[in-house]
Amino acid sequence: MKTFQSSWHSVSALSWSISWSLSADCHFKNKFLAAMWVFAVVVHVLLLGSIFVIYFRSPVIRGLSPQKRLLDYQLEAPAKRLVLIVTDGLRADSFFEDNCRYVPHLREIFLREGLVGVSHTRMPTETRPGHIALLAGLYEDPSAVLRGWKKNPVDFDTVFNRSSHIYAWGANDIIGIFEHLVNLNTMHFQSYTNDLDFSPGYESYEQDEWVFKRAQWLLQRKGEKLRKSQSVVFFLHLLGLDTVGHVHKPGSPQFRKNLDKTERGVREIYEEFERVFPDKKTVYLLTSDHGMTDSGSHGAGTAHETDTPFMLWGSGVARQVPNPGSRKFMPNDQGPPMTLLELEQAQLTPLMSALIGLPPPMNNFGTLPIGYMNVSTEYEAMAAYLNALQLLEQYETLQKQHNRGFFAGLLPAFRHLPPDAIKAYKTNIKKLRKQKEHILSQVKSQMMMQHALQGIDYYHGYYRSALLMSTTATFLGWIFYLYRSLAKNRGSQVELALAGNAKLVRMSLALSLVALMLFLLLQRTPLDIQFYLMLPLFVWLKAAQPWSSFAVTPQPEKAYSAPSLKTTKWQLLMIIVCAELMVFTFFDRRLISLCFVAFACYNSWSNFQPKSLELYRWLALILILAGFPLLPPSVGYQNWFMLLAGVILIPINCLWSAKARLSLGNHTKYCNALILLNVIVCAYLHDSGRNIPVHLNMASWLYLAYAFTAIAINQETKLELRLAQISFNLACLYATLCTSYEAVFLQLLTLELGISLRSQTAQAEKSVLRLAFTLLLYTFFSLFGSGNIASISSFDPNIARCFLSHFAPFVIMGLVLLKLLLPVVLVMAVVYAHSEFVRQHEEQIYICLLLICDVMGLNFLFLVRNQGSWLDIGSSISHFVIMEVTTLVVLVFAQVAKLLLQPHSRESIVCLPLRLIHWEAISGAKPK
Repeated sequence: MKTFQSSWHSVSALSWSISWSLSADCHFKNKFLAAMWVFAVVVHVLLLGSIFVIYFRSPVIRGLSPQKRLLDYQLEAPAKRLVLIVTDGLRADSFFEDNCRYVPHLREIFLREGLVGVSHTRMPTETRPGHIALLAGLYEDPSAVLRGWKKNPVDFDTVFNRSSHIYAWGANDIIGIFEHLVNLNTMHFQSYTNDLDFSPGYESYEQDEWVFKRAQWLLQRKGEKLRKSQSVVFFLHLLGLDTVGHVHKPGSPQFRKNLDKTERGVREIYEEFERVFPDKKTVYLLTSDHGMTDSGSHGAGTAHETDTPFMLWGSGVARQVPNPGSRKFMPNDQGPPMTLLELEQAQLTPLMSALIGLPPPMNNFGTLPIGYMNVSTEYEAMAAYLNALQLLEQYETLQKQHNRGFFAGLLPAFRHLPPDAIKAYKTNIKKLRKQKEHILSQVKSQMMMQHALQGIDYYHGYYRSALLMSTTATFLGWIFYLYRSLAKNRGSQVELALAGNAKLVRMSLALSLVALMLFLLLQRTPLDIQFYLMLPLFVWLKAAQPWSSFAVTPQPEKAYSAPSLKTTKWQLLMIIVCAELMVFTFFDRRLISLCFVAFACYNSWSNFQPKSLELYRWLALILILAGFPLLPPSVGYQNWFMLLAGVILIPINCLWSAKARLSLGNHTKYCNALILLNVIVCAYLHDSGRNIPVHLNMASWLYLAYAFTAIAINQETKLELRLAQISFNLACLYATLCTSYEAVFLQLLTLELGISLRSQTAQAEKSVLRLAFTLLLYTFFSLFGSGNIASISSFDPNIARCFLSHFAPFVIMGLVLLKLLLPVVLVMAVVYAHSEFVRQHEEQIYICLLLICDVMGLNFLFLVRNQGSWLDIGSSISHFVIMEVTTLVVLVFAQVAKLLLQPHSRESIVCLPLRLIHWEAISGAKPK
């Protein structure tokens, strides 16, 4: 009884929700255990924060000054106004397909004037970073992950900020990024809400038409006033192609219909601008923020996603580019072939700025492409010079921040660009301009830009290696603390060595902490970096504390039962190998099959009678279950026959036992049968493209409430019979969220787990570490068996078809979480119902679970990515987060499973979350 109470209060301290209620004889021990779990929460929260300090620091530099305009150098810009048209989601292949057959009106323009080519975007190929790269020259700020990629954590400079007037139309998601960055007196933004309708009759072109109409109305009203204005920017965001591409896929008739209307609309709005501004001082850029795959997705790094078209024409645009490259394309069936230009997406930012006489935005990382402007060599040389100065401004700011530290002279610095070299470059450019050596000036500016970019990257990642080392040391200190908390063996060599040198160890750590703190303060290191560099010393001070802080009972050898010490080196080796396999499972879910088969055979084979029917049944289940991770993930995958098989298997599995069948009430049998029928009807209607009646959706919501209420009011006291109803209700609820084989998988998994646990009841020797790994393995297998929960692509709207008839992202995400967590609750319920050993040794098992998860988390610390697609970035973060919160999730849902297994009176149901389960009362055992 004391063991369970201490475990429960460990969970209460971890979840911060249950008050202290302990007997006097366990007071000191439970106080220590609660403190340990509080320490666990604090350490894991800090470890979670470490990846954002290490990998996701903002590249946006503050305190910069804008460069002068080209007019300040007595150089007049070739264009007075810029019209930027972004066709969201248009890939280069769709533009150039079949000799530009699907963009005939745009083809007429680039055959007559201007330049055409491909701009290469960087991952993540999403709408937000694409527009930021175009208008700010800044590739995605990794720290925006803390805002869900929706808001800017740090404000940055854009082309809009440098211009005199801005007129922008488009989707609210894009307009909102830049709306608060500019002067309210010079901006004129209009946007529509981006509530996408996924119904078949939706006309996505209406979004583009809305933009064209607003632009035409503005030109009719203010055209006369704007003719004399300089540096005016018009921004037209056209979302229609992205929407139709997602819904109907590129290459579909609907997509080509939208493309035809969009490119026709671009041609008409171009003619309208030329009519309103006949001075021929307007420059036009048509491009896209990202491309799209054949399946209608984007975000990763395939050529379809990163290659976007660009068309540049109008005032100041060259017709030919020196050194254009070797790529050609056929603009029509007659020919001749034309040169296909190539540049980086961020290069368009300084190019747009230069064409209207503006310096690049202060946070720009793009470099001006040479030869794209039809201007004098002096103008182009000075535009490149301003670009170089803007990059050097960022580099020098970072260098000054580093050099202000007291020990800066002793620390490594970027040696390729010292202050003397920068000063010499500026002086040299002035001389070359006087000597009219403009070509040489361009070359030197291009070289200086490359050096500046290298220096910026160097200082942005200056502390990354040190932070990785310190976080690794924090992990190791925490793991050592867990080892001491678990073993509590005063006679071990580690404890004897630590006891003999306790003062020396703690004094050394304390002195090191003081010395490091003084060093970081004098170096004026940022506070968050200071904290994480010192964190391992705090953790090691706690881990190396005297034994009296750990052992509060006079008999430490009885603090944990003997089975905790019965983990052999071969068992430990097997668990380490399987744990490493599980790390790779996050990248290829099929590997969990190998891990599952290896561990299951090692753990349970000897528990069955040789050549018995039970053994063959168990082996068949193992092999069948191992095949599920080899199937396509259930996310986005629908299979009517597998879903039907799952619906049929649920009542067969749950009603197979006569004892369980007789214990279930009639209301349970009828309600579960009706909801399974409802699942079949909803799936059929959805697959047939028909609307699901509202009363069927309401039935699903009512069953969601009934499934848990029926379990709570059940007065059955036997664990086996309560488990029968839990399995039946939750399996039926799970079926309402399934699209293919998930229900079959979950039924077979719980069946195999029950057989394995029942076969171990007669086994005398058990290992706490092995049982902890069993919990972890089955938890992950329940999640990875039907999909990859470590991927942010696990959001599938189709799972809500029984609950919703419209697109409600927040409700759907809640249902996704419910679908992910129901298998965890079921696994925990099966484990607690079938294993008395687990109920008696919870505390030790969860400490072992922490150890395993933190060893795996240390792997993922070095695998976090801050570049690439949002899928790659988000997945690498979620891998680390999942490992750090797994123990908490298992603890919480173990308590949920135990509450469901506990009979409650109707009066106490409202108090369920606060109740303590007495396993002796449930199982009939006498309290100790």
